[in-house]
Amino acid sequence: MSSNQSINNYKKQAPRNMHQDLSPPPYSNTDQRRDPNTGDPASSTEREGPTAVSHAHPSRAPARATAAVTAATLHLLPYHPPRPAPGVQIDESMLEDHTSFLRTVAAFRHYLNQATAARDMRQTNFLKLQKQHKNVLCIDLEEMFSKYSSCIKENSEFFECVCEASEELFLNYWPEGTLVEPHEVPMPSPLDMDKVFSTLRQFVRDWSSEGQTERECVYKPVLDFFESKFPSREERSEVRILIPGAGLCRLSVELAFRGFFAQANEFSYHMLIAGHYIQNHCVESRQHLIYPYCDNTCNLVNRQDQFAEVALPDFCAAEGLDDLHAKGLQFGELSMVAGDFTEVYAKAEQHRSWSAVATVFFIDTAHNIVEYLQIIYDLLLPGGYWVNCGPLLYHFADSTEDLSIELSLGEVLTVAQRIGFVVASAPKFVDTTYTNNQRSMKQLVYRCAFFVLQRPLE
Repeated sequence: MSSNQSINNYKKQAPRNMHQDLSPPPYSNTDQRRDPNTGDPASSTEREGPTAVSHAHPSRAPARATAAVTAATLHLLPYHPPRPAPGVQIDESMLEDHTSFLRTVAAFRHYLNQATAARDMRQTNFLKLQKQHKNVLCIDLEEMFSKYSSCIKENSEFFECVCEASEELFLNYWPEGTLVEPHEVPMPSPLDMDKVFSTLRQFVRDWSSEGQTERECVYKPVLDFFESKFPSREERSEVRILIPGAGLCRLSVELAFRGFFAQANEFSYHMLIAGHYIQNHCVESRQHLIYPYCDNTCNLVNRQDQFAEVALPDFCAAEGLDDLHAKGLQFGELSMVAGDFTEVYAKAEQHRSWSAVATVFFIDTAHNIVEYLQIIYDLLLPGGYWVNCGPLLYHFADSTEDLSIELSLGEVLTVAQRIGFVVASAPKFVDTTYTNNQRSMKQLVYRCAFFVLQRPLE
């Protein structure tokens, strides 16, 4: 197999209303590939282009020490996308998206400063203890904070790999370059940085052995449904499945490896950049070790739990392709579309073009869930399926600035049937965590509804 072909078929551009034709499929039935927190949702009232909240339910974490984000402390981008060639016109409406993308990369690179500031604050607090209190501690402070620093450094080096791959992604989206100058990229906001920290947990959930239990709870019912409904692998390439709110894309990858045509849709640049790296730039399983809990100092059972290491990825897509081809099995097709679900998929050209829509921890990201239901119905071919698994933790419910329509599960199903759906499989309830630290004394469990609705044959 060639080692210079991307496994994922990303859009060439990433505006908020992105709906251009896909680039040629690089990761389909050919021997080609490229080498490549749990709890309440964070505030989602800040919506700055495609970096607003995605399908993930990050934790409303305890207050984290924050470093002053200044030009002096920010780990500035070592690359900057090229300026357009002479005579090339840049769509100025895209400059806001360029800026948001580059700000997200800057946020990943600022992880080292942010995490180190929190570490230093905690060390200072211990050093302020009176001597008699220090004497009764059972902690080797020097060893503990040295380990803390080492974990931060490892995480930062992993994010550096993610950021280096983002240059390629930027040029896939906007091959003409950008008019945005480096000094015009804003400093990462506190929300940007919260998402960086939560992205570590998202990697654990989607791309580690440690996250397998969570994935089994919510992805397996979806995968089992499609495998049982379409038992002939040879025919699955004609089954087009859309996965909105795809996050780091493990579900869409799993579907493609089972032979389906899978298209992921994601709005968050944090997820798009991170997902691009883990799918397209990892060449072997367990390529990276990260320390996703090193900044969590509450609800520890044992100190070593803070410094637990997690290997990524547990499944390498590049290796998986080799295995498929060795078995004579066909890979389906995998693509990613960046943009807001309600803008990209409400287009008339999308109507009646999908065999199925799979939503996992997604429908409660809606401002108006009725709109989501109508769009999903319109997307489906007659006889097509909507498969859902997730809670109803409406992201904008507490916002005083954003529209938020909150329906009960019963009301969601009733509205869906009034739109035209029929119930193919009544709700079953699945208890699961989300980006959970299984070692923590705090465990938050969602009771997710798994159901299947169908657009009737006409």
